[in-house]
Amino acid sequence: MTVAKNLFLVAIDPRTGRVRVVTRTVEAALGGAALIDLVLLGRLRLEGSGRKARVEVVDRTPVSDPALQTAFERVREQGRQTPKSTIARLGRRQRAVVLRDMEAAGTVRRQRRLVLERYDVADVVQRDDLVGRLRAVLLQEQPADETTGPLVGLLLATGHLGIAVTDRRELKVAKERAKVVAEGDWASEGVRGVLQDAQNAMTAVLTTGAVLSAINP
Repeated sequence: MTVAKNLFLVAIDPRTGRVRVVTRTVEAALGGAALIDLVLLGRLRLEGSGRKARVEVVDRTPVSDPALQTAFERVREQGRQTPKSTIARLGRRQRAVVLRDMEAAGTVRRQRRLVLERYDVADVVQRDDLVGRLRAVLLQEQPADETTGPLVGLLLATGHLGIAVTDRRELKVAKERAKVVAEGDWASEGVRGVLQDAQNAMTAVLTTGAVLSAINP
């Protein structure tokens, strides 16, 4: 599955069906996830670093995942953009798209309620395995890979490590380990740069959102 779908898979509480990603961070998280996926698929490329970093479309061929394709269409015809701008475009209104796609694929089942949005995880074993792998990376220093590495970076950047590590005593250890994993020593040089700039861009998007919320409560 895509990084975004893996994020939602671990974020759904199997007891309550609630998606534990707060509203103000979800678009930044999904935008960062889509950026990583599209770089891994060879559709986007990151050039430069820091303030000079720019995202460029290198292949406009559609991708097979419907939710990711929806995000890709928002940037496919754009020129060079900053990672912050790209993430904002990729993540826009993507929450409903990703969950609808997961429901269509049978990964989750929407609970029919009047107001509250809740989901059942169709394969709890798959979810628990992914959470277990994340915990092994964060608490047992197991090597990260192309599945767990991006997720750790996203959870760290958006303040959601508590989804995988619920014990407060373990959370401090997990945060320190996540910082190491987020440097991307498991990834190729190109992907490592994308991860770091995506995390910085997500932080910038979230900071901007918090400032705007304070100005316009």
